[in-house]
Amino acid sequence: MRLTPGSRLRSPVCDTEVIVVRPGDEDIDLRCGGQPMVPLGEEPPAGLPLEPAFAEGTAIGKRYTNETAELEILFTKPGAGSLSIGDEILVLKEAKPLPSSD
Repeated sequence: MRLTPGSRLRSPVCDTEVIVVRPGDEDIDLRCGGQPMVPLGEEPPAGLPLEPAFAEGTAIGKRYTNETAELEILFTKPGAGSLSIGDEILVLKEAKPLPSSD
């Protein structure tokens, strides 16, 4: 799937909804709960299972990224599924420390 900044997607297996902040340069196999994400407003295929290996859940308002930090996703609605690119689970993006004022 080709992602663009501002794209809104939802999980086909849980309540997770996201907004793409930084899409990366290539087509991405973005998944939640082990199943491909679908555009918000589009009806996902029925009966897809939440895969146990991708069921760590997500937190609202948090940003997640891949190891190379080329992709950044903001969660707008939490859910039971974990976000991944194929089999690579995305990680929570840590806040950058502010410089010391000393």
